[in-house]
Amino acid sequence: MKLGCGLFGLAAELGGDFWGTMQKLADIGFTAVEPLYAFKDDAALSPDSPVPSFVKTILWNEEKVKEYLPRLKEMGLEISSMHVGFLFGALVESGCEELLGFAERTGITRFMTSLEFDTMEKTEAAIRLMNKAKEIMDGTGVTLGYHNHYMEFLPADVSGTFMDHFLKNTDEKICLQLDVGWQMYGGSDVLAFMKKYPERICSVHLKDFIKGFAEVPKDDAFAAIGDGVLPTEEVLELLPGISLMEHGLMIDQDQPAKGKVLSEDLKKGAEYILRKGL
Repeated sequence: MKLGCGLFGLAAELGGDFWGTMQKLADIGFTAVEPLYAFKDDAALSPDSPVPSFVKTILWNEEKVKEYLPRLKEMGLEISSMHVGFLFGALVESGCEELLGFAERTGITRFMTSLEFDTMEKTEAAIRLMNKAKEIMDGTGVTLGYHNHYMEFLPADVSGTFMDHFLKNTDEKICLQLDVGWQMYGGSDVLAFMKKYPERICSVHLKDFIKGFAEVPKDDAFAAIGDGVLPTEEVLELLPGISLMEHGLMIDQDQPAKGKVLSEDLKKGAEYILRKGL
């Protein structure tokens, strides 16, 4: 089973020892990573940016990607996809054109974005953005999928959640990178959703939370995969019925379990998943 790792939660460890942390991921058994894409004019990468330097370790522009790819390959790691930040409608045309050029020059063709919609107005804006991106990229072999957080799975009305409305009104070929941990955090039934929308899911991000997670601060609620209340084994059992992209299964843990180190949690979670071998 191929298993990828989201880099968001590893920013601090990467800032301390970038290539040592990457080697840890390879040694654990991960075969791909998902960094954040930095647009050419991204102010976060400028020398005088207030963004902490360690955060910049997970923001990769074209220059970084071209520099990193050969060494990652030597370690047995690929870039499965890149997470892209879009404002509501503001950057979709120019942003997609930049992604198309980047894909042509690097060979990375899969991108994911998050818009965190929790009102119908925001949901409609997200629908317009994603449909526009699909229109621009159609036929190019480059795709932009959607990565959820918890708020998209809050109830929108009696007919369902904001995510239900989003999926109903976006092009059926726009895939969902389903973060089942955030979905559970939002109060939604993970297994029922996966069974209802198997054709829309192209990637599954795993994160786990402790029992009683809703009663503690969010950053204190994380658990290593297999240690929390996510029905991980049942999620894995559903994967054969879903057409995942290569490295479509990833651990994407934002914070370590309280008192732990994230790379240790990732090792524990990966061992749990790979041991299941489903």
